[in-house]
Amino acid sequence: MGGDVSDFLSGGGEMGALTRAFDWTKTPLGPPEAWPQSLRVTVRLVLTSRHPMFIWWGPELTQFYNDAYRETMGPERHPSALGARGQECWAEIWDIIGPQIEYVMAGNGATWHEDQLVPVTRHGHREDVWWTYSFGPIDLEDKVGGVLVVCRDVTSEHMAREALKLINEELKHRVKNTLAVLGAVASQTFRDGSSKADLEKYQGRLAAFARAHDLLTAANWAAAPLQDVISTALSPYRTSEGRITVSGPPLIVKSRQALALSLAIHELATNALKYGALSVMGGRVSITWTTEDHASEPQFIFVWQEFGGPPVSERPGVGFGSRLISRALKDDFRGTVEVSYGSAGLICSLTAPLENLGNSPIE
Repeated sequence: MGGDVSDFLSGGGEMGALTRAFDWTKTPLGPPEAWPQSLRVTVRLVLTSRHPMFIWWGPELTQFYNDAYRETMGPERHPSALGARGQECWAEIWDIIGPQIEYVMAGNGATWHEDQLVPVTRHGHREDVWWTYSFGPIDLEDKVGGVLVVCRDVTSEHMAREALKLINEELKHRVKNTLAVLGAVASQTFRDGSSKADLEKYQGRLAAFARAHDLLTAANWAAAPLQDVISTALSPYRTSEGRITVSGPPLIVKSRQALALSLAIHELATNALKYGALSVMGGRVSITWTTEDHASEPQFIFVWQEFGGPPVSERPGVGFGSRLISRALKDDFRGTVEVSYGSAGLICSLTAPLENLGNSPIE
């Protein structure tokens, strides 16, 4: 080999050595000295990269790959895939990758495939393997000379997401069963006619908890968009009539905060329907949240405000609903809660450090 040839094929670990030792004169490419510059540069890039990479070159789709890609292969194809023709080597999956390769070779640009199932045979059996990969063109003068593959085996991540979906479905099923049992027990416990109101309150709270639980299950329990939490909590009420308006920047909240806020909104909405702004024609509710800079740290401010309802005042004693609103929001947001009553209607506001929420604002 000439000096420049040995330079571009130098290094590269096992695949570098195999590429240098391979008799390329028996392939359509001919000796490395005759290879076009774009192929030399790409082969050099592939051999020296620690990311799995693969090359198909020319009409026969002659193959190159590096050590990182070798680790994804079984003995069925390594080292026989080096210098082999693409369609012959990958006949079992050509119906998947063949059209993608043809697309790039035809000059249509690169492709991108995320978490795609491409089964392969390795170590004696066919495996379901999920890949995230791209096929990119390697230019040759005024046409595409070959295809560069940059890929990653994401099977473990895919299976983990699927192991998680199953767990969430099982958890969802069990919680629904538990809530159903609690509802049945309550119905038997509050059979006395005088307890009907208490039973309705209890069942309403269970329903609010169940709706929030379904939302969190869909969000894998880590966190949920604040807008979705509020919309879900308001779904049983007359939001379609335009009497409840909701506005605020995109934010997410932790799972415990989502549950606490859902239960608080249920209590506030129920109270508004019975005694407050939603109990009369023309009354309305505004739900807003903002982020503001206060002293040393940004603050999250959530406000439930009623307008156009009857004059309200704090009723004697502190009921369970009021305690639930105050304690849950204080504890789970680690903030302060203020409730005020007046001729304009009830106002409930929560102020908490922004950093206590699920994470930074949604982009």
